Amino acid sequence: MPALALAVTEKINAITDYQAVKIKAFDACVKDGDVTIIGDEVLDAFLNEVKKQSLYEDRSELKIVYTPLHGTGNIPVRKILDGMNVSVVKEQELPDGNFSTVRSPNPEEKDALTLGIEQAKRENADLVLGTDPDCDRVGTAVLHGGEYISLTGNQMGALLVNFVLSQKKDTLKENSVIVKTIVTGELGAKIAESYSLSVDETLTGFKYIGEKINKYEASGDKNYVMGYEESYGYLVGTHARDKDAVVSSMLICQMASFYKNQGKTLIDALNEIYDKYGFYEDSLDTFVLKGKDGAEKIKDIMSSLRQKGASLFDGTQNVKNFIDYSAGVADLPKENVLKYIFEDGSWSAVRPSGTEPKLKVYYSVCGKDKADAAERLKAIQNVLKCEIEG
Repeated sequence: MPALALAVTEKINAITDYQAVKIKAFDACVKDGDVTIIGDEVLDAFLNEVKKQSLYEDRSELKIVYTPLHGTGNIPVRKILDGMNVSVVKEQELPDGNFSTVRSPNPEEKDALTLGIEQAKRENADLVLGTDPDCDRVGTAVLHGGEYISLTGNQMGALLVNFVLSQKKDTLKENSVIVKTIVTGELGAKIAESYSLSVDETLTGFKYIGEKINKYEASGDKNYVMGYEESYGYLVGTHARDKDAVVSSMLICQMASFYKNQGKTLIDALNEIYDKYGFYEDSLDTFVLKGKDGAEKIKDIMSSLRQKGASLFDGTQNVKNFIDYSAGVADLPKENVLKYIFEDGSWSAVRPSGTEPKLKVYYSVCGKDKADAAERLKAIQNVLKCEIEG
C-alpha cells in the first residue's frame, strides 16, 4: 500500500502545468464508464462484514447523539447503530462542502462536537459521537459527573483494546497481534501485552497498518486483531485496509452499553485501566513554521536534534534509547522521525508534518497518578520547547 501511495504521489509531482491537465465533467465520466456508481449492495456487504466484529448486543438504555459533520458517515453509521437510541444533529446531517456549522470537521478538535454536545445536554444523552467527512475517524464525548468529557485518540484506543481483548479473550490465538504507530501512546500496548499479545509498530499513517495486515495474511505468521493511531483512527477486523469509523462507532457504543449496564461510564472504565496499568498523559505540541524560511527552520531543528541525540536531556532526564528512524529501524521504511525513550517507559517523538508547515512533538508520559505524570510531561516539554523555540 505505501508503494501504491508513492506511485500516485510521483504521478502528481510529475505535473508541471496544472492548466494542461484534462478536465472531464462528472456526468460524462459516468456515461463513458470512467466512474462507477456504487450501489446499496456494496454498502450492505460492507456493513455485513462490520457486523461480524460485534461484541456486545445488550443495548441497555444508552442514549447517543451522533453527528456526521456533513460527511459520508450519515448513512453507514446510522445503519450500523440501528436498534440503539440514536439522535442525529440535524444541522450537520446533510453534505456541505463548506462545513458551514463547524470551524473544522476534524474530530480531533474539541469544538467539532460543540453542536453534538449542546444537543446531548438537551437530551441528557450518555455519549456524543462525531465522524470526520470521509468517516474513517471518530471523536467522542462522555457524560460523566454532570459534564461532557472529550476522550483523546490514545484514551479511546486503550479503552477499545481493553474491551475488544476482554470480550475475545477465549478465542484469541497465540499469534494474535495489536498494531499501533510509533507516535501512539503506550497504554494500549501494555494492555495488549497483559493478554499475551504481541505489539507491532508502524510509521505514522494507517496505510502502514494496512500493509501489516496484508503481510500477516500472506505469511500466516500473525493474527491481526486491532490497529489504531493517536489521531482518532481505529480498525478492528480485516474487512478494510484503513481506519474505519463505522466499526469503531459500533464498538464504542457497544462498549459504552457494556459499562452502563454495570453502572459505569467510559470515564469510569478508563480510570480502572489507569489504576491497573498506571496513569498515562499523552500530549502533542505543534510548531507552525510557514514558507521557505519555515521549511529551512524545520530542517535545521531536526538536524540539531539528530546531532545532539540523547545528550539533549543530559542533567534533566534519563534517556534509555534515542531512535533515529531516518537511519532505518527494523523493517520500517526510513522516515524523518526522532524518538527519545526514557528509563521509566515514557517517550517523546519529533517529526515534521507530511502535509502542513508544522513540526510535531508527541509525548506519552507515565506516572503514579495524573499529577505525577503532568509533572514529568512538563519537564520533558520544557527541554524540547527550549531547543525548538531557541
